[in-house]
Amino acid sequence: MSELDQEKIFYERFWCLLRDRQLMAVFEKYGPEAFRRSSVLEGFESFIKGQGFGGKTCVEIGTLKGLTALVLSRYFERVVTIDIVDDPQKREIAAMLGVKNIGFVNVRDNEEKAEVLASVQFDAAFVDGDHHKDTDSDFSLVEKCGRVLFHEAWAAQPAVMNLLYGLPGTVVTQQKWAIWTR
Repeated sequence: MSELDQEKIFYERFWCLLRDRQLMAVFEKYGPEAFRRSSVLEGFESFIKGQGFGGKTCVEIGTLKGLTALVLSRYFERVVTIDIVDDPQKREIAAMLGVKNIGFVNVRDNEEKAEVLASVQFDAAFVDGDHHKDTDSDFSLVEKCGRVLFHEAWAAQPAVMNLLYGLPGTVVTQQKWAIWTR
């Protein structure tokens, strides 16, 4: 990646942060560490807004600190996140911001994740869990909703790309984002 490309990415993420009151509040209280491993500053809201990705209930697999769940909560009546690796700070962040339409669910393993997803009614999903091991199985758990958002849709994540290339229906991609619609 060229220096110019790196500079462009920095400015895009910087402005994404500065323009968002809630994300700035997280940054001011928790610092840049809260954004480590989060895709929230990678054009997330712009992409979902542009694709009309909203509705009643969205399930998210893999939220970590809950920042993407926070943005999804602006476009869905309810967001249910499911994590195998718990980060208690996600609840603290949501409470600090007064966001009440996110349900954080922690599970022991993929078997329990499947049980939880079988019990939730949802009309959209965001798959951002373990891209190396669980992309196909996570998709099979949520495809029934007919609209699935993916992060890491790029060559560096062949599991995601291989799945997307083989799906029937429509796949729209932009940067490292993709939305599949049945």
